Amino acid sequence: MIRVGVVGYGTIGKRVANAITKQPDMVLVGVVKRSPDYSAKIGISRGIRFFIPHEELVDAWNRAGARYYGTLDDLLQECDVIVDATPKGIGMKNRVIYESKGIKAIFQGGEHPNVGEVSFVAQVNYESALGKQFLRVVSCNTTGLARVLHAINQQYPIEKAIVFLVRRAIDPNQDTNGIIDCVAPSFGVSHHAEDLKTVLKDINIVTFAVRIPVTHFHVHMISIKLKETVDRREIIDLLEESRRIVVLSSRDGLGSTAKLLDLSRELGRPRFDIYENLVWLDSIYAEGKWLHLMQAIHQEAIVIPENIDAIRAVSGFTDALTSMNLTDSSLSIVSTRFY
Repeated sequence: MIRVGVVGYGTIGKRVANAITKQPDMVLVGVVKRSPDYSAKIGISRGIRFFIPHEELVDAWNRAGARYYGTLDDLLQECDVIVDATPKGIGMKNRVIYESKGIKAIFQGGEHPNVGEVSFVAQVNYESALGKQFLRVVSCNTTGLARVLHAINQQYPIEKAIVFLVRRAIDPNQDTNGIIDCVAPSFGVSHHAEDLKTVLKDINIVTFAVRIPVTHFHVHMISIKLKETVDRREIIDLLEESRRIVVLSSRDGLGSTAKLLDLSRELGRPRFDIYENLVWLDSIYAEGKWLHLMQAIHQEAIVIPENIDAIRAVSGFTDALTSMNLTDSSLSIVSTRFY
């Protein structure tokens, strides 16, 4: 069993912790959290062992009557791998601690690429991550783009990709910042293209982004110039056969992100999570060498399976296909369609 600790218990951390408990070859040793708030108390009631970052927080946890099992240093003594899901910039500081202890660690996409030896998307470069000490699972948008562009590029080589990203402003549980009643462009090209190139190094891509005042899902509008002509049906068949990508139709009432959120409820997914890229069938259009499509990305959940596969990769589990099969089965990740 791979002994795993999670540092940070926010949007990503709590989902990774839950996913670890579902793996047949992993055990969740514990999680590190700063504040003994409602999510910590619920986690404690469910048997999660909590640790605090440092001794200065002892009084706060004691006053709250919340049980904890020690500090980060204590957790590290029990773990083989850490998944660091702390806010942007903290992971790079924590890396020094993990390195001094000889602990393998997985970082998130908000960190600078050089926090890890490899930027990771399981379907794209699992083998390059084998045995590494530090990996960086790329961001939700980069993961979604890597999956779909890699799938297409494997069979139909890409000459150029142009991507427009419509980004949610904040996550649903955030209440301290965000944008209201406006659209906020990222002027010039966005950072997503350069981030994607840390995984798909040979893709010629440019990305543009705007933020809008919603809390669920990003939407990508993708135009791809291929090196050869392609038929629409060929692309549909390819995407329906691709791992962690689902093709769905607005004719089934799924014509907006609000309906996609309701779909996750109907599926009974924990926290309404959708781990798959959702590509609208109606948006797929092919004309000569040009291919166009739109996809939705659930920003809270899409990187969770990548984190689980990353744990196996740094632990030396060499069979990428078996790892992804285990992950997908445990999280009820489907292929092609939800029904």
